[in-house]
Amino acid sequence: MNFFRKKNDMTDEDRKNLRKNVKVEDHRIPLQELLNRLEVDPGAGLSSGSVKRKVKEHGENMLTPPAQTPVWIKFVKELTGFFSLLLWGGAILCFFGYAIDGSADHLFLGIVLVFVVVVTGVFSFYQNSKSESLMNSFKNMLPPKVKVLRDGCQDEILALSLVPGDIVFVEGGDLIPADMRVLSCSDNFQVDNAALTGESEPQKRKPECTNDDPLETRNLCFFGTQVPEGSCKGVIISTGDKTVMGRIAALAMSTPKEQTPINKEIHRFIVIISSIAMFLGMVFFFLNLAVGTPHIQNLVFMIGIIVANVPEGLLATVTVCLTLTAQRMHEKKVLVKNLEGVETLGSTSCICSDKTGTLTQNVMTVAQLVYGEAGSYVTHDAPSSFTGGNKTYDVDNLCFKKLCKCATLCNVATFTESSKWEYEEGSDSTKILDKNGDPISRPFSGFITQGDGSSIENIFWKPVGNASECAMIKFVQAEANIVGDVETVRKTHPIRFVIPFNSKNKYQLHIHETASGALLQMKGAPEKIINRCSHAMLGNDVIEMTEEVRKSVIEQQEALSANGLRCLGFAEKELDQSVYGPEYYYETENDDYFSSNFPIGDELNSNIDPNYRQQNPKSTGKLVFLGLMALIDPPRPAVPDAVERCKTAGVKVIMVTGDHPITAQAIAYKVGILWSKTRGDMEKDNETHGRKPGDPDYENPNDATAIVVPGHTISTETTKEEWDFILGHSQIVFARTSPQQKLVIVEENQRFGHIVAVTGDGVNDSPAIRKADIGIAMGIMGSEVSKNAADMILLDDNFASIVNGVEEGRLIFDNLKKSIAYTIQSNIPEITPFLAFILFFIPLPLTTFLILAIDLGTDMIPAISMAYELPEADIMMRPPRNPKVDRLVTSKMIHFSYGQIGIIQALAGFFTYMVVLNDYGYSPSTLPQRGNSEFWGKQPFFCKFNGGNYVNLAGEVNLELDPGINAPTVDYPFWFQGESGNLEFCGYALSNYESNEHYEVAEFDPYDSETYNGATNGKSLPTIESIQANEQMGYFEYIPWRGRTSAFWKDSFLYHDTTQTNSALNFGGSSATYFTGRPAGLWSLCAFNEGSLGEESSESSFHRGAMHPSFAEHSTPAHFSYGGCNTTEPIGSSKYHNALFCNGQSSEQNTECDKVTYANGDAENGEYNPMQAFYCKNHCGLRFPLGTDALYCDDNGNECGEKTEECNELCSGRCYQPRDLNDDMFGSPALNDDVMITGSA
Repeated sequence: MNFFRKKNDMTDEDRKNLRKNVKVEDHRIPLQELLNRLEVDPGAGLSSGSVKRKVKEHGENMLTPPAQTPVWIKFVKELTGFFSLLLWGGAILCFFGYAIDGSADHLFLGIVLVFVVVVTGVFSFYQNSKSESLMNSFKNMLPPKVKVLRDGCQDEILALSLVPGDIVFVEGGDLIPADMRVLSCSDNFQVDNAALTGESEPQKRKPECTNDDPLETRNLCFFGTQVPEGSCKGVIISTGDKTVMGRIAALAMSTPKEQTPINKEIHRFIVIISSIAMFLGMVFFFLNLAVGTPHIQNLVFMIGIIVANVPEGLLATVTVCLTLTAQRMHEKKVLVKNLEGVETLGSTSCICSDKTGTLTQNVMTVAQLVYGEAGSYVTHDAPSSFTGGNKTYDVDNLCFKKLCKCATLCNVATFTESSKWEYEEGSDSTKILDKNGDPISRPFSGFITQGDGSSIENIFWKPVGNASECAMIKFVQAEANIVGDVETVRKTHPIRFVIPFNSKNKYQLHIHETASGALLQMKGAPEKIINRCSHAMLGNDVIEMTEEVRKSVIEQQEALSANGLRCLGFAEKELDQSVYGPEYYYETENDDYFSSNFPIGDELNSNIDPNYRQQNPKSTGKLVFLGLMALIDPPRPAVPDAVERCKTAGVKVIMVTGDHPITAQAIAYKVGILWSKTRGDMEKDNETHGRKPGDPDYENPNDATAIVVPGHTISTETTKEEWDFILGHSQIVFARTSPQQKLVIVEENQRFGHIVAVTGDGVNDSPAIRKADIGIAMGIMGSEVSKNAADMILLDDNFASIVNGVEEGRLIFDNLKKSIAYTIQSNIPEITPFLAFILFFIPLPLTTFLILAIDLGTDMIPAISMAYELPEADIMMRPPRNPKVDRLVTSKMIHFSYGQIGIIQALAGFFTYMVVLNDYGYSPSTLPQRGNSEFWGKQPFFCKFNGGNYVNLAGEVNLELDPGINAPTVDYPFWFQGESGNLEFCGYALSNYESNEHYEVAEFDPYDSETYNGATNGKSLPTIESIQANEQMGYFEYIPWRGRTSAFWKDSFLYHDTTQTNSALNFGGSSATYFTGRPAGLWSLCAFNEGSLGEESSESSFHRGAMHPSFAEHSTPAHFSYGGCNTTEPIGSSKYHNALFCNGQSSEQNTECDKVTYANGDAENGEYNPMQAFYCKNHCGLRFPLGTDALYCDDNGNECGEKTEECNELCSGRCYQPRDLNDDMFGSPALNDDVMITGSA
């Protein structure tokens, strides 16, 4: 059944009106005027035609639900939080980087980032979607059917069909189906307004208006409240959203949830960290541009910088830390619905707590008694939290026993039979049997352990009936060993006659049979009971009720009432058996008498009533006064200590209740919310004693630190100055407040600078609970509405759990700071390798893949472990954190994590990096300028050795080879520095071959022979000629012996087994091919393959020849023609004629070549790159400046500019790089004359 109608849009004006107190006049106007307005005859009800018309006008009697957010949108929101978006951005950058350079590291990093976001999003979605929609809980307040009068006939209809003007009938146990005005009711008709107003006792109702305030008057009943007893006929005045409960529901749903403090802090942290990441990324990007780094490589490194600054593991760390804390709190009987609420409680500086059911037990309890001892009446404490558990009464006192007996017999409350037995777990019908097959009885009371580890006494037997009468039988049953079991006493004293309690008489009377005759028992309002008594019982004696005794009892009763206790008086009368025998007929009136025919203490009345009846003389017989019982909804036992701990922790506790100011103030003093004199009490005392300003004993109300604020004094129109005055007090109680006022109180406290927690259990608390920074509901006594509005539920209703939550919240904030400080300190050692790479071109010490391994691997577990840190000793002694100053991430933390720990870690990392590489034979001096190449770790260095020896795998030294002159061999590949050897200079072989886009037949991978199809996709690659050029210059392949001796060395680091000779590569014993480092082969500018190393093609003759190791994926060519590229031997069908290597060596080395210089350079100062290679015609000459077009010559050797059909020869004395020559197929033009290839790598 759908109890909600479709959503209507709510305007700002509607929301503003909802925040105002309920304004209704239907209870004040004359009844006939109201009936005329509603167009209803109270004797016949509405007509069918009127009902149809009103249904169209007012709609069905249901509440408007909020717009439902689809589950998938909720899930998407969990995946697109600000932090999640940052990680999504990092993942997209990684995928973009992968698309640019094809690095599997980027792909894997992107996938892992997506995985982290999705997993944490799923987890958060699961945690935050456990509860149903807030509005769903309101439908439980609507009875399915209701008795109604329509067309002159009574009928039972669906409550959904009610309209204003309907005449309805309700009785004990029913729910009020809509707001209604009482037309007529029984004397005992009551409604339980606890969920609406916070009043702990059922409230009497009658047809007369008693107060202008609709929530205070007794002639209105409100939708969703329950009828404990009595019956009523009423007229519906409001249905659906227009009911008071509907307004509360709309107010609750229209109240936005506050952003949690931890969410604000994490958002701020992300803004800071992402700003740093973007700033550094852009800085490095422009630095790279300045030093000429290729754009694609530059972009990839910018992505790496940004990713390095994003703490990928923080989202998971925060989620896990909050979850662990939530689990710990669940063990303490606190259910956390919103994970971020855990920390919010720790940030709380003000707790606005409801009284009934939150600070108190919402169970009426006998707190104190007044009974006669020898000589006087004395007030005694009963064991309850209100009296601190004290018990001062004497169970052997006869007056006490008679008081208990009266409370037992003049009482209709009972214990449910089912609560007296032990049942099998999960069953309410199968009793547990003992070894004899008899059911095992459940003890009346016992101790249970709460979530905080404390034990409290709990009544296992469940009473049914009026709250006050239930309190009495629980008190008596606890002393059953002395005064007798309640049921047993009642069985031995059968009832003869009963006068129920009514608002006119204000007493209840029972007459029971005893062995000695009839016994009259009476209880009621103290003043009524005292006035009906002529005698009083003091101890074992019955004495005459003197004025002194009467005054003593009244003074004690007033003192109890002033403390917020509800007092009931008790009296009895042993009836004369000779008159009131077993057959006597008791009656309260008859045709002759308007009073009872037995003693009830009536005052003498000689009047005759309209029916010409007189008073029965027997009714004036006086009673014996026994004493008083004072009842109250007592504080929960753990509340006073919890409030004291709050004060120690600097958390302000404010009581916000719908109950009366006197009761609220009494409870506030008992639990410690108030501890000094209130402003109102000072004003009252000054008035009582006639004190005036200037008198020595005058108490200045402006000096009061405590204040009790009645709800009628505050509203949405209350000025800011008035609120500042109220909230400036350190001790505050708000009493008789409406749901709208509770919401305003929360908002004003937030404006005042507090982080507010609101606790409550009723529907009236739900708007304030929802508005609070963290809403807390009671799990046992709380309504479903309050539970659904809350972020946290106290499963055992223990207010002390809130204080434990404050400690846990502060702890998680402290631990999150530690986790973040630990997490972000790795940013510096993760960024500085990129900085060193860009500034010094050293090989990148830390890749983005390793950064991911650190952030999501080695760093995450220690960061999460911070959640297990124990609290500091002073955690509950320091004041709440100031959200404007005590941030999750502070400048102090940044300086500590970045400026101290981060730099120390970075230095330690670089030290380790250089030590390890030095142990492998790569000293720090060889690292600069080596990182701006893809060959690091994939191609060997070519170094000029100064001393040292070549060594084989066994460590045997070759003394015949001089590393300064001779190249290493396959048998002796390692260089050992010995005692005095060193490296003069190291570099890579020049990448002097590059094909253009015309031949991009496949995506080229230099490490996969399957892609060697004649094109390199724009990649510059080394050739055998550039390697030979290095050797001619005295630069030889460098494989350090230190690396071989490392524990991490593997022979597979060498590209083929050093103990074998590769026949396919055995051309003239050259060692160059052994050290090429290209698993799939090496390009040549001179060699030509008659067949094809790649796919068969009509242009196979244009494929370059290549050399590759034995394990290359492609087969070795059957014919491999290799020429020396010298001046006399043509190289097959190559277009290169008479090519020589020209290495830039000087004439002092006795060669034909001069040093190659730049056209605008200084040859003498060596402004050339010894690792460069060139094509030169006839002899080495000037190098054209980089970035300029090469000049060509005609057949006569004259410079003619750009290449044309007539201008297509290289110029004599000029040197070119292959990329300068721009040949479509071979990277150089057809050379018909003598050409020299100059340079080294």
